[in-house]
Parts: sequence; structure tokens; C-alpha cells
Amino acid sequence: MKRIVGIAAAVAVIGSGVLLAVPASAASSVNLVAPDGVVGVQETLTAHVSNTSGIGAEGTVTFTANGAVVGTDTVGPSQGYDAQTPWVPSSGGGRINVSASYSGGGSDSTSAYISTVGSTVSISSPGTAGAGTTIALNAQARAKVGSYVPTGSMAFYLSNGRTIGNANLNGQGVATLNYAIPAGTNGNISFYATYGGDRSADSSKASPTTTTRVSSQASSVALVVPQTNYINSSVQLTATINPNSGTGSVTFVVDSRTVGTANVANGAASLIWVPTSLGNPRVTATYSGGNGVSASSDSKIVAVVAPLKADVITIDPAGAQGAILNNATYVLANGASVQANISSASGTPVSIAVVGPCAYNQATNTFTVQGVGGNCTVTATTPGGNGFAAGRLVFSVSTSTGAQTAAVSAPKSGTYKKGKTLTLAKAGTVTNVNKPISWKVTSGAASCKIVKSGGAVQLKLVKAGKCKVVASAPAIAGQWSAYSQTWNYTVK
Repeated sequence: MKRIVGIAAAVAVIGSGVLLAVPASAASSVNLVAPDGVVGVQETLTAHVSNTSGIGAEGTVTFTANGAVVGTDTVGPSQGYDAQTPWVPSSGGGRINVSASYSGGGSDSTSAYISTVGSTVSISSPGTAGAGTTIALNAQARAKVGSYVPTGSMAFYLSNGRTIGNANLNGQGVATLNYAIPAGTNGNISFYATYGGDRSADSSKASPTTTTRVSSQASSVALVVPQTNYINSSVQLTATINPNSGTGSVTFVVDSRTVGTANVANGAASLIWVPTSLGNPRVTATYSGGNGVSASSDSKIVAVVAPLKADVITIDPAGAQGAILNNATYVLANGASVQANISSASGTPVSIAVVGPCAYNQATNTFTVQGVGGNCTVTATTPGGNGFAAGRLVFSVSTSTGAQTAAVSAPKSGTYKKGKTLTLAKAGTVTNVNKPISWKVTSGAASCKIVKSGGAVQLKLVKAGKCKVVASAPAIAGQWSAYSQTWNYTVK
């Protein structure tokens, strides 16, 4: 059996640049067969490669429709020289230019007539409603064959042929029209719809009618279900009954399968539905009636799609051993800052929330500890999008006592001449947390004297010998450790 390559694989093969070509000396020819078809219905394109001297090497045939690549297939001694690819025309109502090009030389082109696809329409309305209320009419246009989803608009009618409005189709081919039932209406009222067609789908015949029983004493049911749902994920179905004095039960049905029945309490009933297949099912809630309130129903056409991918948030602090993991603890001292690279797999913005003695600067993606008194909790979130669900990453920052620093100008330890004066710092110099610095000669006081002169703290070297000078500032309990720095000088 030949291997057929779809459009995604075709792009990969072309992008790789590793097509095997027939030697230039072998003149080849391509014979393309492209059958006429219908929009949305899969067809098969076939191309036969041949030459007079025999091919003997592998090559690739690339198929295009109106200039866009739709697939590739390889030919050669082991596969044979008939290339094929599936093709689903996305538009109809005219001729499509189709071509096949062989990597070893030679091509052929032709055209295929792609017909518009026929359409059908279904319509639904609430089973019962009260006069003077507004009800939702839902109509869906479908292609008779294939995968095409009709676009355009739907026209809605009463059963006597009077037009009551038009509505555009959504991405599932569903149109909704809100219809106000005239006050004083009593009895059955029926509706139908017709689809006007688009450039690829034919207009439809009138749909079968749907009937709503109207009474001045009738109840109404409002079914609440998300428009988009995810396969194998729980969905809450809720039916609200009006008037809320009604008792009884509500039966929930998806297409023809009963999901379950729930009792009415305080005017509402609900249960959980787990979709198990993709598509556009009709969800119906049918109220049994009770306590003098009549039976009624409501239905909606919804979408069931593939589940979203989980978003992944990455926070990678500079200099750390890799990105921070969920529920991990990152240690920072008081006053310390760290800048991080922050991103999400979805490409959507990452929001940061901080609780505790820490701060986050969004402009620079920098975390800073602003005190000691417990851990900080950092929560990073994304809103979801681009095919991803909302993301969340939580981690802790463990705070510890910070080290005080100060800007002093004392020369480095070493040997200096007697009579020289060394400048240690500006007068009134404080640490980074505004603690004043004290200067003291702890040994060798006969050789070195600390004085204040000219707005500076200075050390006079008055006698040969050795001295030790210490600069210090007190600690702040639980926040900052004490500041201490020592210099050793030899006077000669």
C-alpha cells in the first residue's frame, strides 16, 4: 500500500530540503489526475511519474491546489511511481487549479470542478412558554455530506410563512433568534427556518417545524450550559423553572441520550454531564410540571471540543540553579533582590501576586525582600488562551537577616609613613539601613589617633608601631546583622 502524506507532512518535507531527485540526465514526465468533487468531501489526487530511460531513484511529488501545497508523496523503485495525496476542497462553486511537481524534474497541471455542497436545516424552540414572553429559536445549517460548516445567515418564519427575522450563523453553523410571543397568544405556535447559502454551500429547503405550546399560565424553563465544553471534563447543567413555586423534576438529554433526572428545589434543578465525544450536541432540559405549574422544556446546541493544553509558567532567577518549581522555596536575605526571566508556554502575560515582606517590580521582573518576619508567598498566573488553559505557579521566598553595608573610604590595610593622615569616611556616614558608623582604634592607640576634621573622619599616624581600626554599627534585631569592618595599619 502506498504511503499518503498530508499537508502538514508536506510542509515538513519541503522545509527539510532533503528531497531525493532523479539524475538530471533522466528526463521525466508527470501525468496528474484530479477528479471533480464537492466542497468539504475528501478526494484523492494521483500523479504518475515516468521517463523513457527508466527512473531508478527516489523522488518526491508535491501537489498544490490554487498554489497552496496540499500534500506530498514519494515515488521510487520500492514504492512505485504512482503518487497520491488526500485533498479536502475548502471552497466550491467553480474550477480549482491543481498541479503536481516531481523533484527530479517534470510537472503537470489540470483543473477540477468543485461543486457546492447541499445543506439541511434543523430548528428547535422551547416546548412551552407564556404569552408575552421572549423565547430563543435555534436553527443549525449542516452540509449534507463532508465536513464543510456553512456560513452566512438563517431566515426564521412562522408556520404561516410570515418572516420573523434573520440571524447570522456562528462557527458551528448555528443561528439564534429571540422571538417575542405576542400578549394574548393561546395555543400552539410553530416555526421553521431556511438557510440562504454561501459561495460553497447551497441554500436549503425549509426545515421541519418546531412547536411551542403557549398559555397565559404556562411555565418556562431556562437551560444554562456553557456554549463551549471540553471532552471528558465535567459540565454543570442547570434548569431554572419559572414560576419558582413549581415542584417535580427535570430530565436532561444530550441528543437522544438521557444524562439523568434531578428534582426541582427553589425553582431550579441541576446535575453534572461529562461529554464523551466531539461535536455539536443538542442539550435539552424537560420539566415534568408539579404543584400547579405546567410542564415545559428548553434546549441549546453547544460545542464539545478537545481539551485545552495545560499552560506552563517559567520563572528563572538570575544565577539560580534552574527555574523555580511549583511549591518550591527560594531563599533571599533581607534587602536582597533577584531578577528573573518570566514566561509562559501560551505566550499570554504572567501576573504576579506577592503576600508577605517581599515586593515585585513588574517593569524589571525583580523580587526584593523588604523585611524579615516570615515567608513570602508568590503566585504567578496566566489567563489562558492560544489553545492553553489558565496557568498557575506558587512558590515561597524564605527571608533571612540581611547584612548591613556602608560606603567608606578607609585605605586598605598596610604600611604608611608616620605623620600621614588617612581619611576613613565622610563625617556622619551611615549604613544602608541608616545606622551611624562608629570608628575606634582597638589596639595601638599610641600610634594612631582618630580625629574629625574638615567634614571627615580621619586617622593620624603619630608614632611608629601597629594599630587596628574598627568601623561598626549596631544590628537591628531580626532584620539586619551588625556592621563591622577592620583595617590593620603599620606606621613607620
